[in-house]
Amino acid sequence: MSRARGLAAGYAVFGLFWGSWAACLPAIQRATGATEAQLGLALLCVALAALPAMLVAGRFADVFGARLVPIFLVFFGAVAWLPGLAHSVPALVLFLAIVGIGTGLLDIGINAHAARLEALHGIRIMDGLHAAFSGGVLVGGIGSGLLRRVGAHPAWILAVVALLTALTALANLGPYPPLAPPQRRARLARPLLIVGLVLALAFLVENGLEAWSALFLERTLDSSPAISGLGPGLFAGAMVTGRVLAQKVEWPSVAGRMLVAGLAAAAGLALAATAHQAAVALAGFVVAGGGLALSAPTLFGLAGRVGGEGGRGAALSTVAILGYLGFVAGPALIGAVSGASSLRGGLLFLCAVAVILAACAPILRRVVREIGS
Repeated sequence: MSRARGLAAGYAVFGLFWGSWAACLPAIQRATGATEAQLGLALLCVALAALPAMLVAGRFADVFGARLVPIFLVFFGAVAWLPGLAHSVPALVLFLAIVGIGTGLLDIGINAHAARLEALHGIRIMDGLHAAFSGGVLVGGIGSGLLRRVGAHPAWILAVVALLTALTALANLGPYPPLAPPQRRARLARPLLIVGLVLALAFLVENGLEAWSALFLERTLDSSPAISGLGPGLFAGAMVTGRVLAQKVEWPSVAGRMLVAGLAAAAGLALAATAHQAAVALAGFVVAGGGLALSAPTLFGLAGRVGGEGGRGAALSTVAILGYLGFVAGPALIGAVSGASSLRGGLLFLCAVAVILAACAPILRRVVREIGS
């Protein structure tokens, strides 16, 4: 289906940016002179800017639908290269806030469109689309790490990613699917609130590890830039594999998926946090990624079921906004914990959050029963 392929390209370039950003982060930290705690606070500005943008995007998603996707792709491409130009902490804060606006708009736009396509055509594409995102992170992480090794400046790397993002808008131009009338319903209904908070835990672990894995390898284990780039790259590769398999295999329950996700993430993070060799830490990142691969597609799919006909877009927006609190808070929290202890302490913090994620499985089982599934 051409619409799904164009949307998959949007997911892929979105992931390409975040993989490239993670691999470029050590160089950007050196260029700005930011400490771990300062860098964590700068990353928090992504959240402060993204959340209001997501509220705006969610409000218009059910009104304008897929027409927003190419607009958001162009805007994100226009701002994605800015962090590579930062040479001070204040400049990094400003540029990350602008990127946060683009991130919030694009995240809601593509996920709301995906939920609408699933409902319109009666297909399962969420796992596959999120696999495209993780594939982009994989290519961005490994590719940018190799480019850094041969001397490429982060500004040039991010500029190429920005151009590709803007060009992807062409693949998402009309014709657009019909829109159902927006349904009035409580945006913070209890099931949506629960799903959103669980998604926040999953995203906290996912983006925290994605953003700081390269720094852990380079600063704590004295790895080269090419090896440190393998941190977010292999983590994303494990998520690609997990999501491709999840697209093909029917799991018995939402609760079962999330139990596996949390326990695998906790085991992998514990292995990485106690590692003294890069190979062992990378193995831990792979285990964690394979488990976390199940989280976002499962919870977004559940949100669509909670929303029902005419309310899927609003439901998905609500859950995404809540979940995104964890996505953008993860790097900042690890920065705070690492500043107070060490990067190993930051990974152990994520391990504890993953254990809590696994413990949420029975709660999600009750949510499924509550919506009559």
